[in-house]
Amino acid sequence: MITGHVFIVNEQTLPIHLKNMFVGTSSREKDNNISLLADMLRIKTGDLIFFYIEGTKIRKGRFFGLFQAVEDVVYHLTGPSAQNPDLPLKLIYRKKIKPYQVYSKGVLEWVALDKLPTYAKELLWTLIYRKMKGGRGNTMLLPWELERLISLIRSENNGEFMQAESFSLDSENCQIIPGEETNDHNIGTPIRVSEQEIRKREVHFQAFLLQNLKLGNNNFYPEIFGKNIVWIGNELFAGSGMQKIDIFIIEKLDETRFLYRLIELKHPKSSTNVNFSPGQLDYYINWSREDLGGHIIGGRNFNLKPILLALTPEFNAIPIDIVSQIRGLDKISFSPEIWEMNLDLIINRIL
Repeated sequence: MITGHVFIVNEQTLPIHLKNMFVGTSSREKDNNISLLADMLRIKTGDLIFFYIEGTKIRKGRFFGLFQAVEDVVYHLTGPSAQNPDLPLKLIYRKKIKPYQVYSKGVLEWVALDKLPTYAKELLWTLIYRKMKGGRGNTMLLPWELERLISLIRSENNGEFMQAESFSLDSENCQIIPGEETNDHNIGTPIRVSEQEIRKREVHFQAFLLQNLKLGNNNFYPEIFGKNIVWIGNELFAGSGMQKIDIFIIEKLDETRFLYRLIELKHPKSSTNVNFSPGQLDYYINWSREDLGGHIIGGRNFNLKPILLALTPEFNAIPIDIVSQIRGLDKISFSPEIWEMNLDLIINRIL
């Protein structure tokens, strides 16, 4: 199963990304933004990277690919150095990339997002929701969305990608072309979220978890997150409202079976407390179930696993009625679970 992510660029910044082989995200003038960092920590070694070049009044937006993440590490730059090399804006969090199969022509935005395919399930819903809501310069693609975007790019280029190691942008024709060389630049200092930082807010807790999760042989609380993880997502838009799944994981059980882990996080400072969790998980299950018109291809009552994970200063803090309500979700999903994690990162299973 392939994992992919889309980064927003423009005609000024894309040539710089190509020449220096990195991706990055901006928080305007800020030097820190934990939500953007969490998104970057989601990207793992070998994940595919796409660029979406924003449209203008005279040129349509389009998607380019395929590049690949070099490592799990996220780099951090602050102050004026975050505009290096010669960027028009600060990119504070960065990752190294390399060419994978780089195609010259991009797919027009209206073809990828607006042109109606034969089946509604072929729509790139994750990107459509991102476009509706705005924000997030880095968006993950669900596996079937990724396959469709790759197919569209390959079709646009008759299946031919460039045999080159360095690349540039032909601005006049809005095409990627072979370049002369790849530059080395100061990409920043590696950044990590510490155990102490998870006390701050739920998003710090999420970022810490994403930082430590691994694709393949995951040894970070596999009883909660799964062992053979093949796809990791965070803040996954679940419909056109404000609902977002905190962490969504696809675990490969064997050659034919997958388990979809829908994880709702709670923190002492969460905007909604655990009393809202049963309703949230119920919504995510119904949004996911393909047999009920949901969005997760293959999602059924026997492979969608709702999980509540609460960070708590003391164990056994989940009210009994909440435990009962989440247990009742087994009528529409597979074996719901409730876990607590204390500030020392010790876990306790409630359900």
